[in-house]
Parts: sequence; C-alpha cells; structure tokens
Amino acid sequence: MATKKIRVYELARELGVDNAVIVELSNELKIGVKSHSSSIDEPSADRVRRLADSKGLRREVVPEPEPEPAPAPAPEPAPEPVVAETPVAVEPAPEPEPAPERARRVVRSSPQPIPPPPRLQLSVGPTTLLTCWTTPSSPELSAYVG
Repeated sequence: MATKKIRVYELARELGVDNAVIVELSNELKIGVKSHSSSIDEPSADRVRRLADSKGLRREVVPEPEPEPAPAPAPEPAPEPVVAETPVAVEPAPEPEPAPERARRVVRSSPQPIPPPPRLQLSVGPTTLLTCWTTPSSPELSAYVG
C-alpha cells in the first residue's frame, strides 16, 4: 500500500509556521524538498512535526475568519410620478443639418501594376524568330531565339 503524501505548504499551515521554515527543517533532516509545493510522505512529515515541536516552532493555528456576506442593498423606493396640472406644449427639436461630405483619400496598398515591357520580334530566316525585351529589375537586353 502506498504511503499518504502531504504538501509542504499544507504541513506549514498545520503547524502554523511559514513555508520557508518547513523547507529548512526538511533540508536539515535530509528530506529532498525544493519548494513549498513539494510533496513528502507521511513518515517524513511526522519527523518534521517532531523537529518543529522540539525547536518550539509550532504555533496554534488560528483559523481564518470567514468574511461575512455583504448585506443585500435595500431596494430604493420607486419615485412617485410627477403629474402636470396643465398640459405643456413641447416643441419638436430641430433636425441637425447633415455634415458636409468630406473628401475621401484613396490609399492603395501597392503601386499600380507595371505594364509588361514591349517586346521586339524579328524574323531571321524562314523558321527562326528572335524575341528581345527588358525588365525593370534587369534593364539589360534579354533575347530568345526560337
């Protein structure tokens, strides 16, 4: 049967001391504890409890008082309706004038597409065609014989 394990912070709460105190006591007893969230088995926890008692570190645990529930706010009395003895004429509010249309600026995310460069085709003989062109990225003359 596996032994029950307890977290260091739970043992500290049980003894009424700070987590760091339990970590130091555990390291003094050569119990491998790295932090407050480490687990130790029940026999090791008993050794830590006895050492804390012998050093006089155990304090009486004071349970945290439970917060009292906030009282429900009292409902506000409904305001009494105001009754006008004489009818009052209400003028309709003038409609606001529409704002003038603002000029809209068109912003393109990329420049206009560049038209393909003109190509020059020459016939060199009855079956040979020479095609020449340039591109913006490579301005030198390119040619294809086909």
